Amino acid sequence: MAKAIDLSDNVLITAAPVPKAAQPTTSGAQPQKTKSAAKAQREPLQVRWPAQDVKAAKLATIQLDFPTVSDFMLACFHAYMKSNK
Repeated sequence: MAKAIDLSDNVLITAAPVPKAAQPTTSGAQPQKTKSAAKAQREPLQVRWPAQDVKAAKLATIQLDFPTVSDFMLACFHAYMKSNK
């Protein structure tokens, strides 16, 4: 529960100190953007695949040296779209 303070003229003249937890860590500057924030906006996608296909996709991701399965699937999608043109 909050502490009660005396109401007097002195309270209204002097400003109460701001608690450390309420102070910003920087001097009001915008936080630096990380590399992941600099990339294009990502949208989550869920798919339901048979376990055998999931395992094959994960192995292909590793064998083709993709950083994530998502990056591998995106590359597959782009290649598919290119081949259908």
